Amino acid sequence: MYSISLAVEDQHEFEKLADWILEEFKENCVLMEKEIKNLNVDIAVIEVRKWHDWVKIHRFRKRNTKCRIIPLLDPSLLYTSPLAIEFKLRHLLVKSVKKHIFIRTLKRAIKDLSNAGTKFIEYDELHNQIEKVHKKEHNNLPFQEAFLRRLLSGDVKNEEELIQSRYFLSGEEIPNLVCFIQGFVRYPPRREKEGWHAPGLIQTFLRKRFYEQRISFLPYRKHLLMLVQVPFGYVSLKHWNEAENVILDAVEALEKEYGIHLYIGAGSIYREPLFLNQSYREACKARRTSPYERLSLRYFEEITKDEQIQKCTDYIAQYCTEDLSIKQVADQINLSVPYFSRIFKQETGRNFVEYVTFVRMQRAVWLLRHTNHTVEWIAEELGYNTPNYFSGTFKKYVGLSPREYRATEEIIFV
Repeated sequence: MYSISLAVEDQHEFEKLADWILEEFKENCVLMEKEIKNLNVDIAVIEVRKWHDWVKIHRFRKRNTKCRIIPLLDPSLLYTSPLAIEFKLRHLLVKSVKKHIFIRTLKRAIKDLSNAGTKFIEYDELHNQIEKVHKKEHNNLPFQEAFLRRLLSGDVKNEEELIQSRYFLSGEEIPNLVCFIQGFVRYPPRREKEGWHAPGLIQTFLRKRFYEQRISFLPYRKHLLMLVQVPFGYVSLKHWNEAENVILDAVEALEKEYGIHLYIGAGSIYREPLFLNQSYREACKARRTSPYERLSLRYFEEITKDEQIQKCTDYIAQYCTEDLSIKQVADQINLSVPYFSRIFKQETGRNFVEYVTFVRMQRAVWLLRHTNHTVEWIAEELGYNTPNYFSGTFKKYVGLSPREYRATEEIIFV
């Protein structure tokens, strides 16, 4: 015997469907009560009168994976029918359903149950027609971008909003990792002469080398976000070697062919879309943190999580312009210099002197870009005895002299 539940608020519709079930399936089915919240049923016909009913279906489906769910749509919500595909449902009905369509759909659901494990998905003719109409609708890209911006800013706060977005953005299209991209053009006169656009080139180079169906872009004024759909089986972008190599290849090619220098921070993977804004914050932090391995691509997961070392790196950032000694910093957490030196390099990927130097160079980059101070003034401000020593150190870390860097052009993405 198969159990069937009718979660239909419209009393007239409920009685009509109940009569059809009792008439046609009285030998092999039993009709349950309307409330399906805690029921373990084989088939559930669930009325969809408002957006939140899709949320109920989504939650019920997760709790009752073996149940065959049949949405019964109000005609005003026909445009939401693609959610049936999104939720991998096999059947769909629209009010006011005809008897022969309802009976046929229940028979197919019963057949599905008797052939558990089948891979094919069937939809009735009406739903196929609805899907064809949906595919012909206007371009949804503006809606997708607006939704993703809200998701990244943390403005999307509940499951219902996520499900509503599936009308124009399927679950397979929602990214699960954010890369934060900034950069500069080394030869602005060449860019002006040749007439190319750095933000467009960056996206083109990455798309050509990447899996286009797995990335999208959102431009902000001084940074570009690359949104990545990392496949299951990978716990981080770093472990997806093929994708990492693609990104590094694009960075190298842009620098070699156009003098475009990119610096990228990568956040963590979040399979739950509501947490994607966390990946955004992590990517931003990774971009601004001393790299563990390479300057062009930095991972949030490489940033030390050790609270004592974090206290030391915060101290270094605050007093980097002073004459810092390793003992002075080690004393902040009451460790001996040899032990501190060992765990500091283990956690940050750099020895103490290299780390302090890099933090100073980050400060120098900001001063060169955003102030009119002379190189001599900046060198003195950062604690260097001579401008030449500062310039040599800057070129070692950045690849350009301070004056060459100042002549570069920061990339503005919008």
